[in-house]
Amino acid sequence: MTDNLTPEYRRKTMQAVKAKGTGLERSIAAMLAGMRLKGWRRNVSDLPGKPDFVFDSCRLALFIDGCFWHGCPICRRPLPKANRDYWSRKVESNIRRAEKSNLALELQGWQVLHIWEHELKNPDSKRLVGPRIRAICHERSEVDHEYSNRSDSGNQSADS
Repeated sequence: MTDNLTPEYRRKTMQAVKAKGTGLERSIAAMLAGMRLKGWRRNVSDLPGKPDFVFDSCRLALFIDGCFWHGCPICRRPLPKANRDYWSRKVESNIRRAEKSNLALELQGWQVLHIWEHELKNPDSKRLVGPRIRAICHERSEVDHEYSNRSDSGNQSADS
């Protein structure tokens, strides 16, 4: 199937695709507010990969990934028939960029969590997202607290 839009109109249409402030992001923001989780920021441009949400206190970087755009291994959404090579390169490039960002964040001490579009559209899966975020933050805060207690307790090293 050929593209029935002019190149100029196609360009304007593609520019209108949002990278931030999407419905999925608004859904997560509402969930976090409803759970009364505090200390998160949105669309953090000063970290690798520009996470959609970060929790500084527990160093959790959260990405909300569209299944098509990020090559979801569960959904395996088919590529458009028109310009298949372009779309294949585009999705593969997104996957590689995410892997690089994940590694850079992990090297800086962040835990990275990706939430897939299909997880937010399925009510049963969506119910698990909030508790998963809370558990990670709780676990990482406890580990940080234990480490700081050990290193603050006199002459003991963190290894003792």
